[in-house]
Amino acid sequence: MKKGDKAKILSGLNKTTIFKNLPDKVLLRLSKKAELEVYNPKDIIVKEGDPSNRLFIIINGIVTVKKVMTDRQDKIFAYLLPGSTFGEVGILENKTRSATVEAMTDVEVLVFDREYFIDILHRHPGVAIELAKLLGYYLTESNKRLARGGKEKKVALVFDWFNTHGAPELGKQLAIRLLKGTDKKTIYAEYPFNNTLSNELDVQKQEIFHHKSGLDILLLGSLTVQSRYANMTLMLDDLLNRYENLIIYVNKDFDEDLSQIIENVDQIIVVGSGDKEQWKYISEFHREIRDHIKENNTRIFTILINNEPTDNFRLDPPPDFKVVYSDETTNYQLWSEDGTHKVSESFDEAVNIFVDRLQRSNHLGIFIPTTFEVDKQIDTSEYIDRTLKFLGKRFGGATSEEVKGVWNSEEIGLVGEKLYKVHTYATTKDLKTHLDEVVEYVRVIKHELRQEAMALEINRKLTLL
Repeated sequence: MKKGDKAKILSGLNKTTIFKNLPDKVLLRLSKKAELEVYNPKDIIVKEGDPSNRLFIIINGIVTVKKVMTDRQDKIFAYLLPGSTFGEVGILENKTRSATVEAMTDVEVLVFDREYFIDILHRHPGVAIELAKLLGYYLTESNKRLARGGKEKKVALVFDWFNTHGAPELGKQLAIRLLKGTDKKTIYAEYPFNNTLSNELDVQKQEIFHHKSGLDILLLGSLTVQSRYANMTLMLDDLLNRYENLIIYVNKDFDEDLSQIIENVDQIIVVGSGDKEQWKYISEFHREIRDHIKENNTRIFTILINNEPTDNFRLDPPPDFKVVYSDETTNYQLWSEDGTHKVSESFDEAVNIFVDRLQRSNHLGIFIPTTFEVDKQIDTSEYIDRTLKFLGKRFGGATSEEVKGVWNSEEIGLVGEKLYKVHTYATTKDLKTHLDEVVEYVRVIKHELRQEAMALEINRKLTLL
């Protein structure tokens, strides 16, 4: 094993969910028992029906998890990225492989024999706990897919701890535009139980108000509805059986355990204002919820409405949007027959972005170098434009930005260079449909620019091709 391989193995273990909390000296010891294996595109790493005698950890590349169906067609269940593991379920249950795993790109994996991995679980309870969390996450995702009937249903929560002026209208606008943009059954609700919407619409005897726009509004003021939905979990379970888009506004009276429902939430919008006293609470909320959210699943945004301009923001993380909400906008106008809405341009833009991000929950980026043959500077603007068009055609749009990167060339050592990241947001369906095209496109650019490797980022995970 090369010296570089040892460093790569250690780094790979450190970035893996189940091993990340182990001390460095323990990781060093484990790295000596791990094997580094390399696969080419289309290579079968494990085959359905084979013995489950090894655990695999991806340190670079993308693999496809699939199953051959009765019609001999492959059904793809998932794409796994660096940091992911596979084979752990078969090892624990001592059963044969339940699916085939194939290399989509050049792939590097770390491998532990079954007996040694079982020994690790006995010696290091922390690894067993992280593995239990990971398996629980897999089960949660499976249950979510079953609950949603295999459809791409979306749930967004608008969190308003401070009764911010304009926050309820943000939720309503989001629901209206999501309905118009997707033409899917959409419902809006305000939770906990209150009579705000009932009074506003003067339909207190109804449980669901069917607006002529096609939007349904859940009226939680009646005792019948309150009894049925004793908590938000029950409400989500019921509504997910009937609707494809759910927008729920919650205020400072919300006192349930968010971790119990977070598995069903795709987007959380935390609302505040320019009042600096609120910022520390918003930052605390982000920290508290971070542990309950698996990366690449639920997205959190922060929006400050009617904020006072300041150059010294101490909000962590910084707000995604700072908007002005116009007092001219009223509830009546939001539900107006002609569909006109008198909202500020910044407010309007933020709502449109929320709708877009809710549908396009996956982020994909291609890094275009500014060098030819490793270290020869050239103008690659034509490749940037070409990549923008390539991604835009498949995912509905793309943007580019200048970044800096450092990587280790096998030919000349450490190289620092200016790069351009061309990135886009995609629906899960579009990502699965076009990912193989994206990988092939990056390979072509790599060949034309004579690069040792090019970087592809999917949902914040970087892989080198």
